[in-house]
Amino acid sequence: MKENIKRLSRYTTLPVLLDLLERKKLVLLDPKNWDDINDSEVIISYKEKKEIKKLFALCFSHGSETIHHWKTFANGPSGCCIEFDAEKLITLFEKEKLKHGEVHYRKIRNVKPETFELDEMPFIKRAPYACETEYRVIYEGDIKEDIYEIDVPLDTITKITISQQMPAQIFKSIKSLLKGSFTNPEKRVSRSTIYENKTWINTFKRF
Repeated sequence: MKENIKRLSRYTTLPVLLDLLERKKLVLLDPKNWDDINDSEVIISYKEKKEIKKLFALCFSHGSETIHHWKTFANGPSGCCIEFDAEKLITLFEKEKLKHGEVHYRKIRNVKPETFELDEMPFIKRAPYACETEYRVIYEGDIKEDIYEIDVPLDTITKITISQQMPAQIFKSIKSLLKGSFTNPEKRVSRSTIYENKTWINTFKRF
């Protein structure tokens, strides 16, 4: 793990968050259902070439919040971002013997079979997605289940941010509901300001 990776953020929806808080598990799913066909087809090809029976994956971001994260992975009033302590979470990945690492973004003209190793395939993505700053986790094996779950203590979660598209009154209710899961929820549960940041707006109003 690079020393500058301090957090791993999972942009998702409120039902996924509530499931995590209730069962204390992260769920890895089959990439064949991903919206990005470029990405899923590469993973499927990798799986076939290595003759892997079951492959499941989960994606995080190790970079700053962007509008792309919210629009693509956490759109609408039920969107949320779960921020984890990177060191604690990666320790769990190591314990589970999962493949994990940063995704590297390449332009089409720079991708040829001789420019990468087979094991790198699941961690290569097209350059237009570079803003995602993705960190990917992969299970490879032969389990009967159609998902793979990791036990995750709640102390790995450093912060939860709820979409600004959620109405303020509903956010208050959700925050109250989440209080039982955390100590000091005032600092650990907040509402995003990416669509409306008063500090930004007032700076220009004072000009």
